[in-house]
Amino acid sequence: MSYYSPLGATFGVRVDRFLETAEDFDKYHQKLNRKLQKLRHHCRLTTKDTKRYSAKEKYSKITSDDYDKNKLFGTLMLLHAERDLALVECLKLKARLRGAMKKSEKKIVSTRLRKACKTAEQLTLLTKNEGDDFTRAEYAIYHKLCIVSYFSMCKPSKTRYTDEIAKELSLVIASLQYLQSKEKVGSEVASSIISQFEYLLRQHANAEVFTTSEVRRFIAEQVRQSSDDALVQLISRSGYEVPLEESLMGSEKSSLKEVQWRRFSAKVRDSKVAELISEAAQIEPTDLAQFSNKLAKWQEAAEAHSIFIAQKERDDEDEDIGEDDQILMTYIRYNSHFTTIQRDDIVFQKLWSQWNKSANKSKSSKLTKFKEIERIVHNLTTYLQEVMDLPGVYSDDALMANLKLAATYYQLHLTAGCLASFYQSKQKYLEALALYIDGHRTLEAATREAVLQEPLPGDILSPEKVATLEDLIKASWRGVISLAEYEKIASPSGQSPFEPSLIEKLGNPISPKDVSLTNLFPRRPIVRPVGSKPTLFDLAFNYIGSGSQTPQNEPVMSEEPRSVPKSNDTQEAPKKKGLFGLFGL
Repeated sequence: MSYYSPLGATFGVRVDRFLETAEDFDKYHQKLNRKLQKLRHHCRLTTKDTKRYSAKEKYSKITSDDYDKNKLFGTLMLLHAERDLALVECLKLKARLRGAMKKSEKKIVSTRLRKACKTAEQLTLLTKNEGDDFTRAEYAIYHKLCIVSYFSMCKPSKTRYTDEIAKELSLVIASLQYLQSKEKVGSEVASSIISQFEYLLRQHANAEVFTTSEVRRFIAEQVRQSSDDALVQLISRSGYEVPLEESLMGSEKSSLKEVQWRRFSAKVRDSKVAELISEAAQIEPTDLAQFSNKLAKWQEAAEAHSIFIAQKERDDEDEDIGEDDQILMTYIRYNSHFTTIQRDDIVFQKLWSQWNKSANKSKSSKLTKFKEIERIVHNLTTYLQEVMDLPGVYSDDALMANLKLAATYYQLHLTAGCLASFYQSKQKYLEALALYIDGHRTLEAATREAVLQEPLPGDILSPEKVATLEDLIKASWRGVISLAEYEKIASPSGQSPFEPSLIEKLGNPISPKDVSLTNLFPRRPIVRPVGSKPTLFDLAFNYIGSGSQTPQNEPVMSEEPRSVPKSNDTQEAPKKKGLFGLFGL
């Protein structure tokens, strides 16, 4: 009988579908809606008569007996909670891009997380008769993850629930590690969940919890203190044993004493820094979530080493120790930056693969993909520049040449790979050819100075990748050069669009080549400076005189209209004149 993994059906799908952006989670949310609609029909839970729906609906009346007859009721309830969590993740990512979450979004997030907690709790009650303890344990893990998400995001006083969050996450991580060892949960799924929530555990654990060994001891202590928890009882009944204190202490004895980086070597004098460096170096990420865990380790090592240097500055240390500290700090920052670069390189390769498949897609979708590639290329070049600015890097000519080649490699994918194809699709072949030629020259110059036999960390650049990019530029170049030559010949190069017409040349010598039926008079508007006031008012002002002028040329402005009567002829005479009496219309 095959084993059904609830965590694999939820978090495992997220890993398989590579859900990272808000658009990805939005599509995932829509797919869950369609799947839930089919499941409700299959389980016969739809109610067509909506009059007094609360009395006729069947979903809230599902019992454990229904689950015992049909396991799909559990899947239905699980996907209902997963749909709410998917919407929450979508809103979180949108708010992260925007910089803040809207008030309406906060309300939706709070409502959906509360609903997910209620659904997951109902799911644990629904599956109380489940014969497989591992499946029940996974349902309990999912319930605890919903509770942690709700407490960490929606409670106004998060410090009040610090102990609760730390306890629930400790039990979840211990259970996941045990289920992974029993091959009930895939390693990618377990690693993804642990990487996502381990940092939250460090935030809410005790202040003494810093290194991985301290986290392990904290988790083991929480499991011992929570022996009456339903999840602990389930995994204990299946054979789980809490690690002994001696085994946890034994893993801490091995410590790093010295690091070797390029032509430099430095001794590690702080045990905490040495342990953090060892832990970061041992992490081999297989997905993007694990890169965050590795990056957090390097950042913790940098912070711990900064504290160590600040404490050492109070003492009189010799120059060698100071040099070791600076070399070690550069080593930590170098690896921290390249961890970020490796993570973004994976995203870049995925986006570039999607770009190559978008030849037949609409202009708007290609433009959206171009903006995504532009953003990730900007991040990569920024991080590479930060690496170049590190002490000991800018004095290494071979490393600097490789870093510059890496920056050129990413930038040319944007210009010669994406932007030139946009020009080519708009039939602007000369501009596309110019980008291809410039990209080829830039790549040749950068490759001439680089030493590709010394690879960069993470294998982000290799001779094969450079050769592939060069072949792409050459192939695109050959495909557009004939069209660019035809465009150059077919374009009316003899006549500039801003050439004056024949009428505008009157008064100047005119040669026979200036005479053309298509350019006799200006057909395009020409913007020229004009006076700030209309000339008509200036001309009229000269005719506005004093009392020497005749009454007929003056506007009828009677000072005493009631006392001096006038005939109808004299009253109508000024009305027949134009403006200021100039025109007799």
